[in-house]
Amino acid sequence: MHNANALPCDQIQEALFLYIDHELPTEQEYWSFQIHFKECPDCAAVLIYESNALSLMQDLLRGSCNEEAPQDLHERIRQQTEALAGQTQVQFFSSSTTITNFTFDGTTSIQVTQEVTHEIRHDFTEGE
Repeated sequence: MHNANALPCDQIQEALFLYIDHELPTEQEYWSFQIHFKECPDCAAVLIYESNALSLMQDLLRGSCNEEAPQDLHERIRQQTEALAGQTQVQFFSSSTTITNFTFDGTTSIQVTQEVTHEIRHDFTEGE
C-alpha cells in the first residue's frame, strides 16, 4: 500500500464482503477501497478470489435450488395468510394539541396546532 490516507490491508480484508455486496456505509469508504485495490496487488488478488468464489456459489445454488413449490402448498400459505390477516387488530388514535402565544403588545398571536396519529397493531393470538 503506497497511499498514506488509504485503509490498511487488515481493515480492507475484514470488510471485503461488505464491499463485494455493495453494503459499505458510505460512498467515501467505497472509493477508499477502490484506491486500495489499485495500489495493493495482494488485496486485489484476495478480492478477485473471493468474488469468483461467491459467483461460483451463487451459480451452484441457482442451478440446484430451482424446484417449484407444489400448488397445494401455495394454496395452504394463501389460506393461512388470509386467516392471520383477519386476526390482526389495528387501532388508530389521533390527538391534537393547540398552542397559542401572544406578543407583548397583545395584538399579534401565533397559533400552532400539532396533530398526531398513532397506529397500534395487536398481534393475533390463538383462541381469539
